[in-house]
Amino acid sequence: MHLTGAHWIYAAFVVIVVATMAKRRDALIPCIAGTFFIGWSITGTALGAVETVFKSSLIATRELLDIILVISVIGGLAAALAEIGAERLMLEPARRFMRSPQRAFWIIGLVMLVASYFLWPTPAVALVGAVLVPVAEHVKLPAISAAVAMNIFGHGIALSTDYVIQGAPGISAKAANVPVESLIKSQFPLIVTMSLVTVTIAFVIARRDIAHALAEPADQASNKVTGPTAEEKTPRSRIATAAAITVPLAYLLVVVVLVTFRLRGGEATAVIGGVTLLLTAVFTMLAHGTESLDLITDYLIKGFGFGMKIFTPVIIMASFFYLGSPEIARQVFGENARGLLFDLASSISGLLPVNRITVGFLETTIGGIVGLSGSGFSGLPLTGTLAGAFASVAQLKTETIAALGQIVTVWVGGGCIIPWGVVPVAAICRVSPKELALKNFIPVVLGFIMTTIVAIILM
Repeated sequence: MHLTGAHWIYAAFVVIVVATMAKRRDALIPCIAGTFFIGWSITGTALGAVETVFKSSLIATRELLDIILVISVIGGLAAALAEIGAERLMLEPARRFMRSPQRAFWIIGLVMLVASYFLWPTPAVALVGAVLVPVAEHVKLPAISAAVAMNIFGHGIALSTDYVIQGAPGISAKAANVPVESLIKSQFPLIVTMSLVTVTIAFVIARRDIAHALAEPADQASNKVTGPTAEEKTPRSRIATAAAITVPLAYLLVVVVLVTFRLRGGEATAVIGGVTLLLTAVFTMLAHGTESLDLITDYLIKGFGFGMKIFTPVIIMASFFYLGSPEIARQVFGENARGLLFDLASSISGLLPVNRITVGFLETTIGGIVGLSGSGFSGLPLTGTLAGAFASVAQLKTETIAALGQIVTVWVGGGCIIPWGVVPVAAICRVSPKELALKNFIPVVLGFIMTTIVAIILM
């Protein structure tokens, strides 16, 4: 296959972007520069190159817009619930069951898992950390163990699968040019493997830390509790109580509807987003009356600020990496455009053995490297596009490769094993980010190895 100058420019900037991320720096400038020079090479003019930079960003935004919107409105709902105190009430049932450190580990993890699926991990960190972590310390679960549980269940399992909001699989599926429901189905055995390995090993390590904590004198242990204790009561209002009951039930009903009517992808996202906006409007009006006309704007501004903070780098990264996919390239350059990364993968296959083993470990390695940027989503356009390219060359399952890359990228970049990515959880639990990253490292890396092996078998 004949490679053009655009192919070599694309390859060079992929290497530059990966190297930049490996040095824990944002790679937006290399992505913008790469898009510019690719546009110049293909269109033949500087004006065409300038247009390419904007057109590719616009198309990337259009591809991701539904995901950005739903995450933003969920952020707005979280702000509204926090204002009336409903978030804390939603967690009170879990507090009652935390009677031992071992049970506290699992309750914190599972509550974080559910909260992350519906509210996103960042709001969930503040919610779980403020309410459950002090209670966990009261029953002598070490703060570092609580932080590990929050990381693995929230920023690991929930964020890497994202079954409800479908942000991560949506990005991966678009980049790999496969249906999102097919990718979600393919990722299930991989995340089961990843979850079983990481959670089991993390709990074994936590049991050792719990044994040390239980051996401490009572006065030392009591000094560690700086938050509210299990006996403290959360202020209640009828509206906050109604919201704390209605919101989880509403989302549970949404899940039932999605399963019953087999809604996936954009349809599922639309249902979740619509329900979220309605819940925000209803409880803002009930809580604040006529002031709700202005306050709901403030809540949604907070939500959209949160959403754009997450997705701004993702859009710019995607605008570059999507050019490697034939479908997106045609939208930018016309019907005769070629998928640059697909062509490169095809050429590499003639030089290197491209089989399920090499593809599996290469996808894992690249996913881990791009995850070093500290963003769980920025690398998904690359891993997804690579999955489609490798699958077309080696006749493998695109969805399985893309799911593997997605899991690795999000577990690394979403906030599990890099010190600068675990700061929110470390801060809320009052532990060292470096110590937390080290605690997560062995469970997560062993999980990567086993998950990669399973993915190779299933490709």
